[in-house]
Amino acid sequence: MSQELLVTAEVEKGQDSESDRSSPPKRSKLGRRIALGLVLGVVCGLLFGDYCGSLKVFGQAYVGLLQMTVLPYLLLSLVSKMGRLDPAQAKKLGLATASVLLAFWVLAILLIVAVSLALPQVTGASFFSPDHDASLAQQQDFVTTFIPTNVFRALTNEYVPAVVVFCLFFGAALMLTPEKESVLDFLDLCSSGISRVNLFLIRIAPLGLFALTADAAGTMHFEELSRLQAYLIIFVLASVVATFGALPLMVTSLTHIRYRDLVSAAQEPMLTAIATGKLFVVLPQISEHAEELLHLKGQPSSGIEDSTARILVPLAYPFPHMGKIFVFLFISFAAWYVGDDLGVVATTEMAAAGVVSSFASPLVSIPYMLDKYQLPQDLMALFILPGFITTRVADVVGVMHLMALTVVVTQVLQGKLRLRLARLAGSMFVIGACLLVVCSAGRWYLASTKLDYTLDEQFLALGISQPHDDVVVYEAREELPPRSFSGKPMLQHLEDDRTLRVGYRARHLPYSYFNLRNELVGFDVELMHRLAARLDVRLEFVPYTFDSVVEQLDSGEIDLAMSGLVIKPERLLAVGFSRPYQRATVAIVVRDHRRDEFDAHALDGIPDSVSKLGTDELDAAKQARLRHPEVEFEVVDSIEAFFRGNREDLDGLILPAEEGAAWNVLYPEHSVVIPTPQIHRPVGLAVRKNDGEGVRLLDRCLDFEEMDGTLQKLREYWVEGEGTKDRKPRWCILRDGLHWLP
Repeated sequence: MSQELLVTAEVEKGQDSESDRSSPPKRSKLGRRIALGLVLGVVCGLLFGDYCGSLKVFGQAYVGLLQMTVLPYLLLSLVSKMGRLDPAQAKKLGLATASVLLAFWVLAILLIVAVSLALPQVTGASFFSPDHDASLAQQQDFVTTFIPTNVFRALTNEYVPAVVVFCLFFGAALMLTPEKESVLDFLDLCSSGISRVNLFLIRIAPLGLFALTADAAGTMHFEELSRLQAYLIIFVLASVVATFGALPLMVTSLTHIRYRDLVSAAQEPMLTAIATGKLFVVLPQISEHAEELLHLKGQPSSGIEDSTARILVPLAYPFPHMGKIFVFLFISFAAWYVGDDLGVVATTEMAAAGVVSSFASPLVSIPYMLDKYQLPQDLMALFILPGFITTRVADVVGVMHLMALTVVVTQVLQGKLRLRLARLAGSMFVIGACLLVVCSAGRWYLASTKLDYTLDEQFLALGISQPHDDVVVYEAREELPPRSFSGKPMLQHLEDDRTLRVGYRARHLPYSYFNLRNELVGFDVELMHRLAARLDVRLEFVPYTFDSVVEQLDSGEIDLAMSGLVIKPERLLAVGFSRPYQRATVAIVVRDHRRDEFDAHALDGIPDSVSKLGTDELDAAKQARLRHPEVEFEVVDSIEAFFRGNREDLDGLILPAEEGAAWNVLYPEHSVVIPTPQIHRPVGLAVRKNDGEGVRLLDRCLDFEEMDGTLQKLREYWVEGEGTKDRKPRWCILRDGLHWLP
């Protein structure tokens, strides 16, 4: 992963600056080796295709090694740097720096929001992801995420914002602590030890990045690459606008520095950063050129105002620069890639959270943000591939960021800051016009190259992987042949009749539905195929409704009922249930344009704009009416009617997220909103009331399927959408072009 170069830069912060200055040729050589490793990885992937998939474990191991030192180094470096500052100087310098830095961060947030608009609307959807379920359930409130109530828990759970806040407070406290040198020396020693670990990891970076790139290039289908260009486009657009537009024009509007002089002074550090791939290497160059630009070089230092560049540049380096923050454009891209739209409000919140998360490596912060916005973790592969390019582009932005920060803060401390409103207004107009032009051009290009949406067809093409050989599906109860029923338990009836009748609900995705070949398929359907095969009995599927299922069970018309039935106490009064084999996550399905109304609300806080919600279960409607008497809840006859747009009177539909996501695949103009904290309900198989032997039979069969790994495979295939992924080997040169491989 070339994003690890960000970690590489952070690692070297603990080294002696003189040794860093003396070794740029060695660093350039390492950069060339890394570039060679990436190129060879791409070539290997093109030559061998999916045969490179075995390299994935080595790439993941390398990523894990890099991650193990990220947070410890962050803790040590921030505390030690802040602890060595003099309080008086820190206050004077800190106020000026914090103000300018905050302005730059706000500018970065605005650019992320503006450039994200270059992504055109796409038709798309995604299945329910277990990452949402696991990660969102562990998400804490604002206090836990940003306030280090327990710093050790924050480190363990990788709550990056909380760790940063702890470092800032601890570092500030050390500034006022007498006899602190021994502690700071110890922190520096620990930081040096971690740096040595990372130096070794840096040396093997070409091998690790080769494995990651070969796996990504060998297994990624070309359709995915055609969408990956969108991330590169918006990232480069934001970087170019910031480096050659927003930052220089802001400096020229506030100081006497000319645009041409600033860009010329930053030129050499920019080229060096591109060649080495490490922003830290050019910090001395940035300081030197900033002093030359301010006409301070060679003058005696009479105070902090005359030595700002030498103090500020290395001190500001640990804080996020705009290039690091632009990395979070990947979250906007990831949402676009799966056919979602964060919206302006969510994009602004994401960019603001990205500023705080940028204190750490993207290896930690990007997965955290993917979880936060309910995006698949599998998209990290798309973040890895272009990292070699985005890292160097981000370093170029970092050079201009530090140069502009140094110039503006120095002018503030010297009292030379002059606000030229006319020039500032003109600069804002130029930046706005440039953004409008480049975003419009990028949006037009991406709209002309976007892929057709085929996920719905892939989902409806799924079939039973191992079908039972004696199966009959009745589409109507009237088709059923007569059947004698003696009232015996299901187990005895199976022994006598050798036929298992299972009740199903049609169009109850993803548990039971008819595919394009008019075959009854789904999670529960395949589970019943396996059950009938194990028992060696005939399998018959019979339709039921919620109104008729109890009567059908009691009369012996069906032996059990499936289709994602939620186990509720009130239902246990009428039927028996097996143990849970799946859980349903309560969610609200809304039209895309109304998602923002529901995103921040749980079911206990339905927004005021909602007057009527639908559900497909009477029990759910009764419970909802008790909790929200001001909202009308209606039991809908057809879920599909809402998705087809025939129920405009409904503001949303209460459904399990697993089911809603499957419907959303067929009708991607909708969104599935999972309230937080999450609410889960158990799902089981229903049998006749007091049929203890039938319940025990189903429980033991479910135990067997779970221990065998079958339940997990069925969840991945039907609920999480693994079945829709193209399992055909990716085209490669040696097999499909030259026919040298089988």
